[in-house]
Amino acid sequence: IGFHALFFPAVSGTGPLLAWCGAFLAVTYLAYSVLSVVHQSWGARLGGDAAQRTRVVAWREGLALAGVLIASVLPSVAGLGATSAVFALALVAGLAWLSVAPRPVTVESKTITDPHVSPWANEAFRRLIAVFVVNGIASAVPATLVLFFIRDKLALGAYEPLFLFSYFAAGALSMPLWVRAVPRVGLAKLWLAGMLLAIAAFIWAATLSSGGLLGYLAVCVASGLALGADLALPSAMLAGVIQRSGHS
Repeated sequence: IGFHALFFPAVSGTGPLLAWCGAFLAVTYLAYSVLSVVHQSWGARLGGDAAQRTRVVAWREGLALAGVLIASVLPSVAGLGATSAVFALALVAGLAWLSVAPRPVTVESKTITDPHVSPWANEAFRRLIAVFVVNGIASAVPATLVLFFIRDKLALGAYEPLFLFSYFAAGALSMPLWVRAVPRVGLAKLWLAGMLLAIAAFIWAATLSSGGLLGYLAVCVASGLALGADLALPSAMLAGVIQRSGHS
């Protein structure tokens, strides 16, 4: 509903349009946040060892990336009306599958004397969330600026779909490789490797000048590989912290 309302406003004029967009952006982001919290909590409750938790997260985030790819291409290919219709059909299909999906069986790793204890009392949780915050800010800044960078710095606005597709495709295709490496390397070391790769890619991006098509395409692929780690590994680490603390 929020998506459809944003792209098909029922008002006109600058003031009413700004108010309309502000209201439905809030609706869309709030709904997505609630959905994300519940969906990721479900994954955390499935438990398992590090490799199993990573597989759960990788499947979830990999299919989410497939959705992002479709959503990034469909409007330019079929138009916003067709995109809204596809999203509506996907919603119906998702609800139908959800109605028959298995419910996770919670296995407590230890007894919790106070079921209402705050997660902030857990030192491992606080340390991990601190890294989440820093990493999230580092990811959000380029995500916010990328279209401006492509249009204003590189003057390659016509190639936006190619850049976005290569970025998300590299992320999706790299996730099985990150998952396979977890038993041998470990979640924390792999996540650090992904961070270093992302840093190197964006330093490279800062050296590009107008018209640097192939250079920025390579940046998109490299940062997309880092995205695969960022999607598959941190949530698996968080699920492990939750599981070990007995809060599944």
